[in-house]
Amino acid sequence: MTSVKIDPDIKRFARYQSVVNVLLNKDSFNKPDIYASLKDEKPAFIGRVVTELERDGYLTNSGPKTRPQYSWSVNREEFNAGRWIDQRVFTATVKRAPSIDRPRERLLRLGPSELKTSELLTILIRSGLQGESAMQSGERLATLFGNNLERLSLQARGELKRISRAIGETAYCQIMAGLELGKRLASQRTNEPVPCHKVRNTSDALAYCKDHFMRLAREAKQEEFHIVLLDEKHRVIKSEQVTVGLLDKSLVHPREVFKPAIRESASALILVHNHPSGDPTPSQDDKTITKDLKRAAETLGLQILDHIILSKDKALSMAEEKLL
Repeated sequence: MTSVKIDPDIKRFARYQSVVNVLLNKDSFNKPDIYASLKDEKPAFIGRVVTELERDGYLTNSGPKTRPQYSWSVNREEFNAGRWIDQRVFTATVKRAPSIDRPRERLLRLGPSELKTSELLTILIRSGLQGESAMQSGERLATLFGNNLERLSLQARGELKRISRAIGETAYCQIMAGLELGKRLASQRTNEPVPCHKVRNTSDALAYCKDHFMRLAREAKQEEFHIVLLDEKHRVIKSEQVTVGLLDKSLVHPREVFKPAIRESASALILVHNHPSGDPTPSQDDKTITKDLKRAAETLGLQILDHIILSKDKALSMAEEKLL
């Protein structure tokens, strides 16, 4: 009689599940308590499960370092054990992903400009470790540094290793080499004549914002507020990020919006922000903030030409909608 070979992932899932089930039945515990309850499981594996739950914010510990006492930080009924274990075991590895969805295949098929920052970083990292794939590592770096790759380029090897175990010496060198090449390309471009973008109407404003803020529209996970500064002939001077987070009056203060405009001697501005939900319809807050900023701009002798709201596949002009 032939023996049935059990999928190793199923085995790992069952091991995780047995440990988590014991933990869920306790209000508080220390590791020796769990070792005693699971005599057939390796203490090192139990310790790893407890550490991962603590790292993800589900457990807290108190007491001396030599014998920490653990307790649940959230209502245990709100903790989805199956989903959490699934994320540990059935990781989103590059090998598991269908060939057409793998970052390298997507780059070859669509071109590098169509890839998210996390996918480009995954390609540079190349391979992961057990428990953390290259894709997970790339997503972790993109979450922390996606809006500030300059800060990523200044990180030391040990700092990136603390963020992701998958970033060894080779991955670190590849990431730093890729970022340095990007800097050198940007430096070469700054020495070339810069095309002059002139905003003559709503169509020009929409076209410029769709092109210039492509990453914002496609990748940003939270709302960002930017401004485009223009001279007296409505030629683009530069754009600047004002804030990141939910758009409200406390974040979008006129002082922060108009400070760059005064510094650059701008005559007009275009306000730009994104809706990660995918719907560019202006909210009531969007309308109120726009009116407040327009009123403040007039006192400074500045003109707000438009407020463009971007989503993944759409863009809306508040001037075109008669909301400015």
